[in-house]
Amino acid sequence: MTLKTASPLTRLLGPIRADMEAVEREITRMTTSHTPAMEALLRHVGRFAGKRLRPALTVIAGRMCGAVTPQHHTVGAIVELIHTATLVHDDILDESAMRRQVETISRRVGNETAVLLGDYMFATCFKEAAALEDRFSSRYLAEIVEVVCRGEILQVHHRHDADMSEETYFRIIEDKTAALYAAALRCGAQLSGASREHQDALANFGYRIGSAFQIIDDILDLTGHEDAVGKSLGTDLEKAKMTLPLLRLRERATPEGRARFAAAFGSDDAQQRRSVLPLLAEFGAIESARETADAMVESARTELRHFSGAPEVALLLEAANYILGRDR
Repeated sequence: MTLKTASPLTRLLGPIRADMEAVEREITRMTTSHTPAMEALLRHVGRFAGKRLRPALTVIAGRMCGAVTPQHHTVGAIVELIHTATLVHDDILDESAMRRQVETISRRVGNETAVLLGDYMFATCFKEAAALEDRFSSRYLAEIVEVVCRGEILQVHHRHDADMSEETYFRIIEDKTAALYAAALRCGAQLSGASREHQDALANFGYRIGSAFQIIDDILDLTGHEDAVGKSLGTDLEKAKMTLPLLRLRERATPEGRARFAAAFGSDDAQQRRSVLPLLAEFGAIESARETADAMVESARTELRHFSGAPEVALLLEAANYILGRDR
């Protein structure tokens, strides 16, 4: 008999199960509405629930730096709802049909209602953040919503920009994805009374694993299978977004390959843009992007030297392992 080895995600979430159940209760409280129409929409959005990685990081940071309190559970729920609201809006921008193997809100009820629902969820997050006793976390979470939206706008601005720099790409993913990972960890540490040095170390860890998460997401959008990933794929090329694999293709290709890429990516025909896919393998662009994600996670691990001996370090390492090994 072959014994199955627990996955990194199982090893990550198992030790904090009770706290994560408390986070779920907070999410339920925040998404309970007094109107049947809104209740139905929020129930459907609840089916997008992922691995709850971000609130798990809030709980783990709290444990590393002291004790977990009910405020940690509330902040974890706020972080998760900010993330979910961005997914609702992302699916509108990308015209996606599926999310977590269920129909997206925009496909189900139309863009107008989906926009308003995403706005409602952001408003809920602002309300809950304003009610926090810890004023730093209250202000910081409000600022993070601004940062995330700024990253999304910057990405839309650079659609069809075949000359976009890697510097711009990393600024986009730091704002739209990594900043929320950093916020989850910083707020968790802050609520437990951590020093500024420890808060900064955990925030840096969050920025780096969050950036790696987005790079892997961008790779999966080009190489994954929708049945496995559970959402509409190919939207980056469909919407002419320059992601790291495409930037590395542009960098590594021969002059002829770069000309083919520029012609295809700059086309108004989405089918022609998809013709760049074989070039990714030909010039090792996927491998190059993955190596960058690996390097970011390795850099993140160095931030944990500030917490030598803390048992929660192992949980953060499992989070990093999960991010690099994910296929969905």
